Amino acid sequence: MGRINKIQQMAGDKTNTYEGGVAYHLSFKERLAEFFSLGLLNGNFYQSEEQVLKNAKDLFERALGECPEFATKAAIYGNHVNSLKLVPTIWLVYLSTLDDKHLFKTAFPRIIRNPKMLHDFMEIARKGGIRQGLGRNTKKVMNEWLINHLNEYQVSRNKGKLENIIKVTRPYSQDETFQNYMKYISKGELTFPRAAALKEVINFMEKGELNETTFVLIENNRLQLEELKHATQNLTKEDKGKLYEVMYKGLNYTALMLNLVALERVYATRTHVEVKCIHKDGQFQQLKQTIVDETDIPPYVLDMIAARIRDVELYRKSNMLPFALLNAEKMVTTPEFKRAIGDMLRNVAHDVFKIDESIDLLVGVDTSASMSGCMVTDTGSLSAMDIASIFGAMIKKSHAKTNVHAVASRIQQVNLAKQDDVFDMARQIEQAQVGYGTYFEQLMQVYHGEKYVILLTDNNAADQLEKRWLEAKKPAGAKLIVWQLVPYGIKISKNPSIVQIAGYSDRILGLVKNIIEGKSGQVEEVEKMNIFTNEQAKAEMVKPAA
Repeated sequence: MGRINKIQQMAGDKTNTYEGGVAYHLSFKERLAEFFSLGLLNGNFYQSEEQVLKNAKDLFERALGECPEFATKAAIYGNHVNSLKLVPTIWLVYLSTLDDKHLFKTAFPRIIRNPKMLHDFMEIARKGGIRQGLGRNTKKVMNEWLINHLNEYQVSRNKGKLENIIKVTRPYSQDETFQNYMKYISKGELTFPRAAALKEVINFMEKGELNETTFVLIENNRLQLEELKHATQNLTKEDKGKLYEVMYKGLNYTALMLNLVALERVYATRTHVEVKCIHKDGQFQQLKQTIVDETDIPPYVLDMIAARIRDVELYRKSNMLPFALLNAEKMVTTPEFKRAIGDMLRNVAHDVFKIDESIDLLVGVDTSASMSGCMVTDTGSLSAMDIASIFGAMIKKSHAKTNVHAVASRIQQVNLAKQDDVFDMARQIEQAQVGYGTYFEQLMQVYHGEKYVILLTDNNAADQLEKRWLEAKKPAGAKLIVWQLVPYGIKISKNPSIVQIAGYSDRILGLVKNIIEGKSGQVEEVEKMNIFTNEQAKAEMVKPAA
């Protein structure tokens, strides 16, 4: 055994953060749970894209050999709880290489939710270098998904991607409805009502015509704005306004949030084009954005859309990450929309994070340089800082006895008591003047015996928070909850009083609540998932392909 290996064995799994602080390697299952909760970053503050991709490949290949069932549970957890799509889809491709296909077949419909994800799976399987082509068994599973899950909406909304898929997999079913879908996809035949309605509405609009028949077809067939926007160029501004009023009543939540700016532009009374130059990969890029300064949206339309934005049930059905709301709030100019989005985040936090009102919480938000320098791709153009600050605000908004501190080179309490809007609260946290370092021991300088401390961070401290926490005088059962926002494969402690979790979804607030109430942590949540339909199937051994 070499000298380095001997030293490593003596030190156990102790390591250092990128900033030089004391840390520990996560167990392999902890790494999987973290990775499937945070997704695949295209490089980050401390690691290049190449290093991130290599780490992902190594993780997947090891999981395939050691614990494919747990990894599959983690993939489903990441998809359902954290709304991640790419990483769980990549895992399905790895899973498809096993000789025993039962786990793959069981997991496939739990992760693949729509034709776009099915198309992504196909492209990764064919071109990702993970397997040699699709193979007969994989095509069979894809075709079973098509036969069991396609509906009129999916077929007419995803005709191009489905055409690519069926050229490769050649699905067949004697079911007449499915055969009609295939005729529409492959030949363009209008073989079901929604396809015919979509064609008829587009024809009307391209002629500049809108009438009662048009609106009935739109409402009865749940036609979506994205399907019709390209055909609105011949409509008058008045007719376009009428169209948008009708359509926004039926938009699903995701489409609603994505099209708020489009509505503002329809009713714009003053706009301007803003040109920005940004530095990216060594080159300057020029970006143009149309900014709506003033709109004349009718009050009844404002009220209708604001009510739909505040609809928690509609939001939950969308499986949307809360940061789509953050992106939307940055883009819109209409005050009623901004307030409604802020109210939604507040309502979501209240809904998920209901803990005993008497509990005192200390929340630390890491505002160091690395938090701003790491863009989280699964949430759009947002940084770990954006995410940490909004969650810090949501916790404070849902639990009054919470003290929030920004921590970096220094630490500072952020007085949010008089703030009502969660976005204003988040901006106030982010703007705290505490430098750019990573010194988290300072949390213990402001610790006054709170039973629960929550730190939102990328977990790359330059010091040792663990030591100070363990030395502090604390109430029985006290916990330090480290909410990790970037997957570096490390934790600050192995002590059970320090719990680490990961994720971007507001549903993770529910996990924090469970930990506070003495329930299971993240790995345990993944472990207890049941992905099999019966005990006999669960007993089957899944072995890697030779």
